[in-house]
Amino acid sequence: MPRPSGDGAPAFLAPLLKSVLLVCLASAAMWAVLALVAIPLSGAEALQALLADEELHWLPGSLRWLLTHPVLANVLLCVSSLLGSAACWGMLRRWRWAWALFIVLLAVTAVLNVIAAWLLDDAFGHLLAQIPDDTMSIELLKLRSELRMQRVICSGLAGMTALAFAVLQGWLIVRLCAADVRALFRR
Repeated sequence: MPRPSGDGAPAFLAPLLKSVLLVCLASAAMWAVLALVAIPLSGAEALQALLADEELHWLPGSLRWLLTHPVLANVLLCVSSLLGSAACWGMLRRWRWAWALFIVLLAVTAVLNVIAAWLLDDAFGHLLAQIPDDTMSIELLKLRSELRMQRVICSGLAGMTALAFAVLQGWLIVRLCAADVRALFRR
């Protein structure tokens, strides 16, 4: 058990909350800038032509949605970062609603990380499906082999990272729900 700080809180809590607050604020700023950049780009003729191109029918729905709604995607990510900032700030002030919000955001983030890893693998699967199985082209066979290797590496790393973070987030949720931490958030 970590030693409590001067206010009775476990020693890990304040540094954790301050570091997560900084990451959330930096992320919110980045997503806001990207949303502003996406506004003129989303109406660009090149993107509209790309989305209308029949050659790209194979794109997975998730990637097509991101290309169709880049501003909304960045705004949603900005809002989630601001919610994380509010939760951290509120927890530093010992507000109970912030404690509950922080726990919910940890759980949702863990699930979304796993979904993102699956979507990455799905995109590779859609891309590989575009290479005909009966091809005799050496270049296409080499491309398929390289794409399969990249799929294993990228999807494997994304999946392992998502699972590692899910375990850490799960541990943190359990720790935040412990009696000594819960007792700090009565108001």
